[in-house]
Amino acid sequence: MTGIRAQRMSGTSQETPDTTVEPLFCGQLELSEPTCMMHHMRPIKCVAFEGTLTGRRFYGCPVPQSEGVNCGVTEWVDKPWHPILQNCLSRLWDMYHEQNCGRVVDKQKYEKHFSKLKTENDKLCIEYTKLVQDVSKMFDWQDGRVDHMDYQKAVEEEEFEKKKKEVEESARLEVQMEKLKLAKEQRCILQSQADIIKNTRKAMKEVEQERDLLKIEKAKLEHVVNELLNDGHASKEKLEKIKAILDS
Repeated sequence: MTGIRAQRMSGTSQETPDTTVEPLFCGQLELSEPTCMMHHMRPIKCVAFEGTLTGRRFYGCPVPQSEGVNCGVTEWVDKPWHPILQNCLSRLWDMYHEQNCGRVVDKQKYEKHFSKLKTENDKLCIEYTKLVQDVSKMFDWQDGRVDHMDYQKAVEEEEFEKKKKEVEESARLEVQMEKLKLAKEQRCILQSQADIIKNTRKAMKEVEQERDLLKIEKAKLEHVVNELLNDGHASKEKLEKIKAILDS
């Protein structure tokens, strides 16, 4: 992984990460502040869809890369995810890239094989044309008649056109099959993206529940320490130290 990509996935870089469409967080920011660094324009609402940044909301530069210089992330709305969640996201993206790389390799093999078949087919067409010409010359020499030569030429042209149509039809069918295959792969990628978002939201909910449980346990412990201090049980100095730890 390159240094730039590592920074983008860790959330320390201000370069705009890949995003996904989220109807609940989209459009231009209504407030006058903050603004993007270079153009001083109101930023747009975006949701990151890249590496460990997946699912984090941010305000980004509204200028598209195709129309000028995009100055990147203006401000992050969400803080970095919990390290456990970041590890899960990183693993999911690694699995996605591994599968996608396999599809690219398969496509390259198919294109190479198709190119080889086309080359062999062109070679066969040339050899077939030469064979027809040789046979035509033999008949012309044997019969010595121009009429036969014209007839043979017409037969050759008819056979050649027939062979050409067969090759074109075969190529057309193979192209259609490849388009269907690519469409299926695209649907798989879209489904994978939906699954990643769903799993991310589920993991965020679990982290929030765990945090709420810890807050409740802390409150209970503080209550017990206060009761012990009030009743005079145990060492007051030790209880004060425990309370200081809880307050920190």
